[in-house]
Amino acid sequence: MKNFLTVLALTATCAWAQSPVSTLEQIKIAADAGDPAAQDKMAERDSANAESWYRKAAVQGYVHAQGKLGDLLFLRTRLTIGVKPEVRVATGEESIKWATLAANQGDKQGQATLAQAYLEGNLVQQDLIEAYKWGELSAKNPSPEFVLFTGAFTRDKAVLKMTAEQIEEAHKRVAAFVPHQVAKSELPEPAWIREIKLEGISGSPDHRLAIINNKTFAKNDQMTLKVVGKDILIRCLEIRESSVVVSVEGMDGTRELKLP
Repeated sequence: MKNFLTVLALTATCAWAQSPVSTLEQIKIAADAGDPAAQDKMAERDSANAESWYRKAAVQGYVHAQGKLGDLLFLRTRLTIGVKPEVRVATGEESIKWATLAANQGDKQGQATLAQAYLEGNLVQQDLIEAYKWGELSAKNPSPEFVLFTGAFTRDKAVLKMTAEQIEEAHKRVAAFVPHQVAKSELPEPAWIREIKLEGISGSPDHRLAIINNKTFAKNDQMTLKVVGKDILIRCLEIRESSVVVSVEGMDGTRELKLP
């Protein structure tokens, strides 16, 4: 009887030890075959290639991977030293894209990342109301997902800088939130937009000229500006007495630039 129990215990131990290996093999085979859920799981098990696995799943619309990829890239913009400005800008833009896609579909990590981005204002225009909204949504999210910058922490940091009216508006946005697929128009404006500046206006009302980032534009002129290491095509649509209306390649709608 004693020998039988010993054999039974050894068998159980071997089965338990082999199970994770077998499971990992199955996940790897499925991930290589293109399954996004398996790719997402591989990212958690293969840290050296986590970004690659998350990206493969994210482009297929796997929400959890989108949130994790957004956070991974967000952290990279904060911690990397000596990176060229254009690389940092591109990394930041991609981070916000994935975080926004995930957050709007109800992903806890995506919501927390987006809240922190709006609070800091380095990758997007600072918006305390949006920081509160996404922080609160992440804090209330029942997912057990661990996040570094918790929604509650970011929400409370935003509150310290907000007025009563802003807090009231944030409550309304939280209450109105419904998970959904994101339209392009819902992607936040990148922070580099604020680096496009109107520096002066000259000429007569019939023939005004505008100086934008040290380049002179007439109405309907378009030129490429170097903004934080990124080439940006700008078209001057209208020159007013103290402002101009421009379009920015890759961005929806128009922007009004005002004299300082």
